[in-house]
Amino acid sequence: MNVSASLASIGCAVLCFVIAFVAVKTSLYNQCYLVMCCALSCFLMPMLFLFCGGITSGMPLYCITSLALIAFATRGAAKRISFFVSLVVQAVTIYVSWQNPSIVFVELDRDGAYLDILVTHILTGITLFAVGSFSLMSYVQEREKREKLVAQLDYLSVRDSLTGLYNRRYLLKFLEETVWKHRNEYFIAMFDLDNFKQINSKYGHNFGDTVICTVGKLIQKSEDETSGEIVTRFGCEKFIYLINAGSEVEAYSKVESIRKAVRQITFEDHQELQLTISGGLLPCSTKSVADISQLLFRVDELVVSAKKQGKNQIRNMVEN
Repeated sequence: MNVSASLASIGCAVLCFVIAFVAVKTSLYNQCYLVMCCALSCFLMPMLFLFCGGITSGMPLYCITSLALIAFATRGAAKRISFFVSLVVQAVTIYVSWQNPSIVFVELDRDGAYLDILVTHILTGITLFAVGSFSLMSYVQEREKREKLVAQLDYLSVRDSLTGLYNRRYLLKFLEETVWKHRNEYFIAMFDLDNFKQINSKYGHNFGDTVICTVGKLIQKSEDETSGEIVTRFGCEKFIYLINAGSEVEAYSKVESIRKAVRQITFEDHQELQLTISGGLLPCSTKSVADISQLLFRVDELVVSAKKQGKNQIRNMVEN
């Protein structure tokens, strides 16, 4: 490489450093990347083409590489315009040197041309491989981020943000698509924390949230997902447990064990607090229930009945 080519390379390197500095200061990385690609394609590559032997050198490969780099810029009209302008500049440079060979500063002999093209081929291959690999890696990472975001959104769309239990929306969908088609296999249990308003007033809403999460997790321990059971947070301090059981006695046993377990819950900071819940249990196959709305209404009636009868108890249809 002659002195002129060296100076051109140094000048363009300085320009790239300046562009990089501006990118860091302004955070306009995509815009600065496009400017740098244009500087390479429209300025450095044509100059080096003329200074380093023209078509007898490996510069055409470098020119193609500089055009390929523009492809990794962000989408938009600026990218397409930059590519078109760069392509025209390089094509004009090659055409003019063809029509006027004297403007090519140095012409390489056969051995020099082969050596130059060999080195150019190796460097161009490494560059394109590195850029392509980096772009593919960036694409994979971006796709994984999007997949995680979609999964997170899907999770949040069916889960209660406080307890992590299924939410009311998922409950209605599950009742409609699964339970109602297998009504004879399911029982619906609703739980309501007793005196929860007083707990919030006395201990604060943050502790109230802790109580809700604790009770929710306790109920969830009884859930058998393999048999199609789910536990949902139905309201503020209300929970619904859809039980897959062979008989009402079996379902009632599960619900009653949950009621007893809630009484055993203690809190280190408030050991004097005694939690209790009231509940209702209803077979989903109850003949007097015509649809899901009626099912939820009837089981809620059982909970209200349990509250009126003194709380801390489970009411079922037979008792009611």
